[in-house]
Amino acid sequence: MAKTRNLYSSQFIIISTVFWVIINLLSIYFLGEEISRWFRVASSLYFVIWSFSSGIFKSKMDYVLVSYLLCDISLVYYEIQVFNFITFLARSLIFSLLIFIVFPKIRSVKFKFFELMLGIAVVAINIYLLFELLAMVPEAFIYDYFYPVYLALTLLTILLVGVAFTYNNIMSNKRSFYFLLAALFLALSDFNFFIAIYLDVPVFYYPDRFFHILALGLLLLFWIKPIEDSNNNLEQREV
Repeated sequence: MAKTRNLYSSQFIIISTVFWVIINLLSIYFLGEEISRWFRVASSLYFVIWSFSSGIFKSKMDYVLVSYLLCDISLVYYEIQVFNFITFLARSLIFSLLIFIVFPKIRSVKFKFFELMLGIAVVAINIYLLFELLAMVPEAFIYDYFYPVYLALTLLTILLVGVAFTYNNIMSNKRSFYFLLAALFLALSDFNFFIAIYLDVPVFYYPDRFFHILALGLLLLFWIKPIEDSNNNLEQREV
């Protein structure tokens, strides 16, 4: 019981996340970004194994973690079209699963007219910026299905962030705040990766990796909170 308490705790997740952030940043610096992608895979695999130690696919978060792992594995070969396509699909699956997890908490929300108009304006601005960024992608990276998967991922990113803000406004607790930060960090990770690979500014690989792993840690803190509150009863997990 004591081992379970130590393993399924916020302290364990925080220490593990910090460890993998440091390892990944050091690997980029000393080994180069392409080789360091395997350390990105290792960090995802580590948390998949950790989660599976309580049972395989017994929580919704397991599916998110496996999607994370699939995304990181395919990203190792990102320059190859088929793996590039798989990376977009896996990333989109992560965002879709996260939206699915919290949507039941917000589906009955009614927005005021001003809030609705403001939301539409923000989405419109982001869609405009989306096409501006898309125009910057070099021809070498374009293939038949690139535009649909890129647009789908970006729209899911906007939707996830909107859902996360709504969820946090309703719940206003630590758990919802973890989820909001995770959503924002996932979006920031993708934005920095875009600049790094498509605009050829390698220094942006550092914030990309930092936000990517930190988002994973925050999602696990979101997942672990009900378990900690129930004295480490794994049956009390909500997702």
